[in-house]
Amino acid sequence: MGRGPDPLALRPPLPPDELDQPKTGNRFDSPLGNYRVSYFSTTLEGCFGETLARYRPDVSRLAEVQDEWHRLGFMPLGELPADWRNRRLAVKVRFSNPLRPRRAKFVDVEHLDTRERLRVELANPLSLLGHDELDVSTVRGSDRRVTRAISWWAHQHRDEEGRLLFAGIRYLSRLDTKWECWAVFDDVEIEELSRHPILREDEALLRVANQYGIRVF
Repeated sequence: MGRGPDPLALRPPLPPDELDQPKTGNRFDSPLGNYRVSYFSTTLEGCFGETLARYRPDVSRLAEVQDEWHRLGFMPLGELPADWRNRRLAVKVRFSNPLRPRRAKFVDVEHLDTRERLRVELANPLSLLGHDELDVSTVRGSDRRVTRAISWWAHQHRDEEGRLLFAGIRYLSRLDTKWECWAVFDDVEIEELSRHPILREDEALLRVANQYGIRVF
């Protein structure tokens, strides 16, 4: 899901000083800003789940008004403006790596074997960042310096001819683990299969909006 007219266009990377902060940027971006990453979900619901989370009612606002609103029988709602939908398109794609014709391979951070290897390979940066473990809570946690270190590790892995070994990273959404997500490196060829506008009556959109307490315009 991306902004029209080119929803697959990559944004410029953040400057290094921002990428060095634990809560800025995207989860698996380059920690140095020297490559770019696209983000996808296996399902459209997963795309909405990841992108609409910021439109949920603010926690601090809920804390201030929830007693009064509960007394009055109201449900606090966030709002999704129509402009958000009108400026975006939903795109279905297929990944391939033109430098490696076989099926694209991804680092699966949800697999224990992967995390155990990364725990060893990234011991130094993890220690410097103040983490003494690399488990599910770390991978899905709020410190994006850790996940960006994983991205860097995967992007550096090449074969004898300098070709990428991994197309990106497979992970599950921290918001709901039924949403499977993919971080895809900019070296990888992304073939667009179809696209369509985001309509107010879209079933996946409405399911997520109802779960989040968001009013869709």
